[in-house]
Amino acid sequence: MLIKLGLVDDSRMLREYFVDFFKRSPEFEVLFSVGDLKELYRVQNSQPDIILLDIMLPSGNSLKSISKVKQLFPYAHIVILSGVEDPAASHTALINGAKGFLLKSSSSDFIKDALIKAYEGGTPLSPVIVNHLIDLKNSNTHSLADIAPQLTRREIDLCNLVVTGMSNKMIASSMNIAFFTVNEHLKHIYKKLNINSKGELISYIMRNG
Repeated sequence: MLIKLGLVDDSRMLREYFVDFFKRSPEFEVLFSVGDLKELYRVQNSQPDIILLDIMLPSGNSLKSISKVKQLFPYAHIVILSGVEDPAASHTALINGAKGFLLKSSSSDFIKDALIKAYEGGTPLSPVIVNHLIDLKNSNTHSLADIAPQLTRREIDLCNLVVTGMSNKMIASSMNIAFFTVNEHLKHIYKKLNINSKGELISYIMRNG
C-alpha cells in the first residue's frame, strides 16, 4: 500500500514537519506541499489519493472551496486538518464533500492512522468531532427510520456505525457480515438517499434529523 498525499497549510513549519513525518512512513508518498489554494493549480497534474487541507488559508476559508479542489483532483479524498474544534465547521466540511475532519492537536500517529482509514474507505474523524456528531444525532427529534423510511433496519444499523467514522472493514466486523456486503449496503443506501459518499450520508443524517 502506498498512499499518495498532498498537503495544503499556510504554516510552513507545520508543512515541513508533516513532510518529514510522512517521508518516514513507508505507507505514504508526499506529492506536494503548498501554502494556499491558489498554489494547487501548479501541481494539478499530480494525482494524490488524499489531500490534507487546512481551513484558514491566505485566500480564505477552504470549506467554501472543497468543490473546486475536487474539480482539480477528482480522485482525491479531501481530509480537513483544523486547528480549532468547531462542530459547525466539521458539519459544513462533510456537507461540502470532505472525506473527514481531523484536529491539529491530534498526535501524528493518530493522523497517519486516520488517513490510512480514509484510504481504506473510512471517514476519518478526531474523537471529539465524533462525540459532537453523536451528540447532535442523539439530540435530533427524529430517528433515521423517520427521516429515511425507505431504508431497511439493517441499512439503518449500518448508517449508525458510519456516523462513528468506522471503516468498511470495522463495520463488517461489528455487524458480522462480509466486507463485500457492507459495500453493497452502502451502494443501496446512496441510491435511495441520492447521495454519493459517507460524508454526505453523515451530513444527511445530521441535517434531516
